[in-house]
Amino acid sequence: MGDDQRSWTGPGGLRVTAVRLTGAHRVWAEFAGVRGESALLATRDGAFVGRGYYPSVAELGEVIDLAELRMR
Repeated sequence: MGDDQRSWTGPGGLRVTAVRLTGAHRVWAEFAGVRGESALLATRDGAFVGRGYYPSVAELGEVIDLAELRMR
């Protein structure tokens, strides 16, 4: 995912951000069962969507409609 943070937005306050799993992100991701160096964080108006952290686009796509996302 590189050093820069990528982010996408969707309808109804949906936001998906690629994050490095360090610090608090690592703790929350591990609580959601996601391990690794990076993940996708999905929120709607600041609240987690589903479990919040997803290790892959495929798993995220099971929870939200990826076609609704636009690069921020």
